[in-house]
Amino acid sequence: MNIVWVNKCKWRSSGPIVNVGVHNAHSFASIGLETDLFVGGGPATETTADLADFYSLDQPPGLHIHRIARGQSMGMDESGPIYQAARQRIFQLAKTGPVAVFSREPGFLFSLARLRYRRNIRTFYELHDFYSDLSWHERKVPFSFHRKKWVERALLPHVSGLVCITRDQEKFYQRLFPRVPTIYAPLGTKPFPETDPEVKRRARTVFYVGHMHGMKGVAFLRQASLGLARAGIRTEFWGGGEKDTRPILKAASDAGLQSWISAVPFQPPKAMHDALADRASLGVVMLADTFYNRHLTCPVKALDYLSHGIPALGTDIPSVRDILSDTGHYLPENDTAAFVAQATALLDDPTAYAQAATASRSRCATITWPKRAESLHRFALAQFEKKT
Repeated sequence: MNIVWVNKCKWRSSGPIVNVGVHNAHSFASIGLETDLFVGGGPATETTADLADFYSLDQPPGLHIHRIARGQSMGMDESGPIYQAARQRIFQLAKTGPVAVFSREPGFLFSLARLRYRRNIRTFYELHDFYSDLSWHERKVPFSFHRKKWVERALLPHVSGLVCITRDQEKFYQRLFPRVPTIYAPLGTKPFPETDPEVKRRARTVFYVGHMHGMKGVAFLRQASLGLARAGIRTEFWGGGEKDTRPILKAASDAGLQSWISAVPFQPPKAMHDALADRASLGVVMLADTFYNRHLTCPVKALDYLSHGIPALGTDIPSVRDILSDTGHYLPENDTAAFVAQATALLDDPTAYAQAATASRSRCATITWPKRAESLHRFALAQFEKKT
């Protein structure tokens, strides 16, 4: 079986979306499957070097990356050339054997629905929201969401299967589309070489990695970081844009704690992982308790912490438990005093910290990217055994 993964984002884009797409494709190649990844062209760089220097990945022999320049329509970027190149490759591969096509792109969903009925092709849509039913939204829903709802309602019944990144998301889609096969497959971890937990503990540094939206718990941690500093614990924020880092840095400066609190915008994944490996003691997944956060997000930051054996403090909501399981240290959403106390207790106790780090390593080993690829491969094979 050949794998084709389609992602419209530009190569070397900041943020997690294209990074996750690259890891998805890489994971299939790492288990021995010929894999084609289609992405936006991005800057003029050397692809193999980028895998190592930007994405912190090796180059498996079966991974073929196609960087396609995005088109222009009425002065705006558009993804048509990426999708067209992917379709041509899919047709070519299908002449000689089975092809499993994966994408998370709403703009490619029409192609997935049509390709599914072609000989030797099965198509799979990776879900990252719940557009098919917008009744859970508490605020006015943008028109673009309604458009995605109509697209999903019309086209999802015609794909070969749905890939859900949370358990609850799978339940929601099963209720709406009971005849469409589904699989729960959280995003994966990438185990890094083990480091001495005592060295990590003594670094006394809490990390937050990811978007800087309010519902991600950034405002909470910004407040908690002041208490952490008073307990001799540093805090580093990694993510968002320059505009997101400025309020954090200003608050730290106003409190005279600029040497204890730092913030940088999104960095290449390799730089982020190097920092986690070098000095991260604890990770933070204090998501706000919203419908989306509870049921529809797979917190990549939690996967990053597990990948380095870093104990994580998080909100006790289903999506966070999906990833951290029993290794998480769960706290009330808005209780900064409890958060600071828990972080301090872990970092002040070498035995407790070492046990927590070991538990994180063990959990990491159960949800790696290659294990996800193996699960999706079995799911795809099962759909080839069915009649279209």
